[in-house]
Amino acid sequence: MAEILKSRAPNARALWAAIGGWVLFIVVETATQVAFKYAGATLDDRSGLAHLVAQALSTPVVLLGFGLYFAGFLVWMTILKDVDLGRAFPMTAIIYVSTLVAAVFLFHERLNPTRIAGVVVIALGVALLASDSGAGDHKLGDPKENPPH
Repeated sequence: MAEILKSRAPNARALWAAIGGWVLFIVVETATQVAFKYAGATLDDRSGLAHLVAQALSTPVVLLGFGLYFAGFLVWMTILKDVDLGRAFPMTAIIYVSTLVAAVFLFHERLNPTRIAGVVVIALGVALLASDSGAGDHKLGDPKENPPH
């Protein structure tokens, strides 16, 4: 029995690490969009592009947004090390759901039947993709060994 538990422990750890990575990615990407929304509401674009850039570079919430964007990039690269791009990328659509929820609670945006239906369709699509156990059956292998042409 102890051997069975030991053999399953790495799989369980890998599963929890994968789930944690996805949750972190969703949180970071949603926070990025929230930061950009706050930033967009505070920046004045009426004085031209140069003024807008200077203002953006000195506005903490804009810098926070850029930092979160970079953090999301790092998490995404980590996820892609272990998951097929064709399976991983569509699953990022769940960020539309989390961002909509954040917009409703933080910015008091209103939900309507069309938005609700869209969120349900996205969530069902993500669930369908997550249940696809055969996504990696036809892998080309390590991109370092088989680079795209």
